[in-house]
Formats: sequence, C-alpha cells, structure tokens
Amino acid sequence: MLASTVLALSAYPVFGWTEAAEQPVPTFTKDVMPILQERCQTCHRPGEIAPMSLMSFQEVRPWARAIREKVLGRAMPPWHADPGIGEFSNDRRLSEREIQTIVRWVDAGAPEGNPADLPAPRTFIEGWGIGQPDAVFTMTDGFKVSAAGGDEYIYFAIPTRFTEDKYVRAIEVRPGNRRVVHHVLAFLQRGGAGVPLRGPQNQNRMAGTNLFTGEGFAIWVADDAPVQDNECPLPNVFEDRFGDLTRLIGGYVPGEGAKILPAGYAQKIPAGSEILLQVHYAKTAKDEWDRTSIGFIFSKEPSTRQIETRWVANHYFRIPANANRHEVKGCYTFDKDADVVSFFPHMHVRGKDMEFKAVYPDGSSEILFRVPSYDFQWQTTYWLKSPLHIPRGTRIEVTAHYDNSIANRANPNPNTDVRWGDPTYYEMMIGGINFVSFQGAKPAGN
Repeated sequence: MLASTVLALSAYPVFGWTEAAEQPVPTFTKDVMPILQERCQTCHRPGEIAPMSLMSFQEVRPWARAIREKVLGRAMPPWHADPGIGEFSNDRRLSEREIQTIVRWVDAGAPEGNPADLPAPRTFIEGWGIGQPDAVFTMTDGFKVSAAGGDEYIYFAIPTRFTEDKYVRAIEVRPGNRRVVHHVLAFLQRGGAGVPLRGPQNQNRMAGTNLFTGEGFAIWVADDAPVQDNECPLPNVFEDRFGDLTRLIGGYVPGEGAKILPAGYAQKIPAGSEILLQVHYAKTAKDEWDRTSIGFIFSKEPSTRQIETRWVANHYFRIPANANRHEVKGCYTFDKDADVVSFFPHMHVRGKDMEFKAVYPDGSSEILFRVPSYDFQWQTTYWLKSPLHIPRGTRIEVTAHYDNSIANRANPNPNTDVRWGDPTYYEMMIGGINFVSFQGAKPAGN
C-alpha cells in the first residue's frame, strides 16, 4: 500500500504535495463513474466484447485494483498509435487527470460516495453500438459451425432490396455468436451475384501464377512460391487488384467497434445491391450456430465525400523461423489526388509494428502514421481529426516488422517459417487506408 501511495503522489511536484493531500478523496459516484461512462462502457457492458461489465459500483469494485494498474500502464483503454504522429478523432486514451482520479480513488480504498452524485445512466440500444439502425440485414439462415476440422471462411449473400441509392453514415456488424465469429468483412456487389467462388484456383487466376494453396475457403501462399519481402521495387498487378477495396463497406474484427463516419462523409449503397459477408469461424469444442447481422444508419443528405478503401499489401513474404524483427514492405502509388481520413494496420499474432510513409512527387517524405506496438486482439481503425491531403503520384510505403521468436508469447510456433495465409497461424501484411477522391483546392496548412 505504501508503494502504491508513493506512486500516486509522484505524479505531483514536491511543492504540490500539501495541495494534493488536501484535495477531496475521489468517489465512485461523483468522480469515477463519469469517466467509465465516457471511456469504458461502450465495450464494458452486458453482451459486448469486454470480459466484464462496468455499469455499476457493485460491478466495478471487485476490479478496482486491476483497473488502476491497467489505466496507469495505459493498457486500457486500448490505443496503439504513436502519440507523436497525428491527431485522431477516436483517440481512446485517458487524460492524465482522469488517470490520477482513478489511481487516487483506488488508493483511498475505492469509496462508493453519495448515490445522489451518480450521473444519469448512459443509455444504449441493446445489441447495437450505433444506436437504433435504420435498416438491419441478417443472414437468411443460421449457419452450423461444426466442432470438427479447422477454421472456416464462409460467404453469405444478403439482398438489400433498396429501390434507390442510399447513403450511410454508420455501419455495424453484429456477430450472432461471438464464441465462433473471429472476424467479418462486409462487401457490396450487384444484386443476384450470389456467393462467389473463392479458393486457390480462383485466386491463382487473379495472381497469374500458382501462388496459393489451401483447403476449402481458407487459402495461404504455397511454401515454394517466390519470396519478396520488399515488393516496392517491383510492379505487381495482383497486389494492385487485391488492394482495391472499393466494395468493402464495413466489418467486425477483434477490438474494433462500429464504423461511424466523420461528419460530411458517407458510404454509398447502390439501389438493388447485395451485401456479401465473409465470415471467419473459429472452432470450439462443440457444434455452434451463428446468424450474423449488419445494421445501417442513413445519412440525412447524399454526400459527395464518399469513402474509398485501399489496402497496401504484400503476399510474397517469408518470415524465417525464430526471427525476432523481420521486415516486410509493400507500396502503392496514388493515381489521383486524395484526402486520407483513416489508417487500419492489419497483421496476425506475429505482427510487431507498422509504419505508413508518404514519398511525395517532389522527392520529400514524411511518416504519416505508426503503430509501434501492434496488438492483434485490438485491431483499430484510426480516424484522423483532419483529412491528410495526398497529391497524385505520391507513393505510400508500408513497413511492418514481425516477431517469430520464442519471446513472442502469442507465437503458436517459433520454429517454422511463416507465409501469408487466412488462418491466424499464418500471417498477413495489410496497411489499410480510407480516403476520398479529392475535389477542390488543396486545404490551407495541409
């Protein structure tokens, strides 16, 4: 207890000790609950992704000391972007004042306080983080995930039956069974297209070579495929085609919530289109069922600022066994002016860090975004406070590092080389960028 007290007081200068000691002891009802409502309860409530609910004093009190350690170490709320590069509208980090409030509350014995000081409960629409959707689309039938076999990657086509174009400002994918749904990608396609073929043969046709092998819907790069850890010097038509994610509208991944677009932006859903869900099912020790849904909130007015997505990827890498910082690079050159609005780094459990760098047409360069400590369990889309203008001809260089050593506690097998693949025991290298095609004069100061 003495060590905890010294740690809490050390945040204040020596001349402020008397002042700090005279501050009122924080209470749960007056000081802590407002922080939890603002920063934590989106995830920490019944039915959501967090392992425990933090909606009341009775629920929070048993976790008080663990909460103290997590917020003091900035492990919670989760946020992995380099604090020295960029400002983000969805920054989850607690302020130093909020951290010290929680620390002092716990160090004082975590008192409840006066129930009359409690703020009004935060209201949530059950099952939805975006509020009540204007439209909900659900898999036509439930899908049985059998206990036998490996992970499955299954596609489901859902008609929208929209008779006119719709513009969406918020999109949320809701798994029907979180025990087995690892991730979901939601795409748009023309009405009646149905479930596409996906397997090694189809992907190899796209690649123009026998790059992939696999089983069922799950694919991975063949062991004997060419190796190119740095794809930037070489043109690659397949990577350009793979990275054009114009049809991607949303998804569900570990640690990420709903897709809520900044004011003035929208996602267009053409009349008559279908939603195509790609669902990655992990296995439990028993048969399970899932029926996943996707919800939309419409924009009140059509927007000309329509989100596009580009994945800067590398499929050709090989991570050597026991390598503790193996570098992989991919590049993409914008063929039009664009305003970047967010970044999404994606790797699997060996992913260590990722950096996005712009090399401008005049030869100058700058780091746009960096995740110095990647965490597969918290895959965040980082939305910029202000769009970042990218001139036509700018090359985006994405550099990732991987830890395939025994020191990586999440590593399933450090004694094997690792290539690109759908299952999480393989790896991926994707630097996701959301942007809008730029219209008008270059913004001042950007």
